Amino acid sequence: MASPFKAMIIGYFLPLLAAIMVVFIPEYSSTSLLWIIVIFAILLTMPILLSIRFPNNREKAYILTLTFQMYAFVFFFAFPLLKVVKEHMGIQLLLIGIFVSMYFLARIDQRTEIPIVFPDSDKVKWIAFPFYVIPFLLAILGVGGNISATRVLFDYFGTTTMMPYFSTIIYLFGCWLMFLFSSLAYKSHVKEGYLEK
Repeated sequence: MASPFKAMIIGYFLPLLAAIMVVFIPEYSSTSLLWIIVIFAILLTMPILLSIRFPNNREKAYILTLTFQMYAFVFFFAFPLLKVVKEHMGIQLLLIGIFVSMYFLARIDQRTEIPIVFPDSDKVKWIAFPFYVIPFLLAILGVGGNISATRVLFDYFGTTTMMPYFSTIIYLFGCWLMFLFSSLAYKSHVKEGYLEK
């Protein structure tokens, strides 16, 4: 298993890959590029600041940085839809609010007796079943990432219709991932006290 420091270094490639893809979807935007630069500046300074905050536990700083790298990776999934509705600031704020709420909803859910993501008991909430079906449903709605089928849909329905459609699918998948990652982080870092070990 890689050390937390090596994992953190490798972890920068995940949000970088997502950022490179979304900066051009649906079109290049200097505003989104600026946000990507700001997010990466924060991620690059985070291990330094966290090492100062936890001088006796640098591994904790690296693991927390890795966690925020995952959040940044997932947040970039919201960028295409935010760019599609760039002329509507209210809708953009609503989309960001919904996205960020996944972080808090996951933590609230993990505090319940039977959480949706990896419950501690054999019991399962009924809502867990649709939750785990969501990515498969989104994959079907997104034609499974088939580039040829996607091109046909764009040719038939036009960019004006299909870009918001696919951007919404990417956004919803990002929300799903945000809930999943937040649940896993809370379960590991807080409930199981992994950072304290």
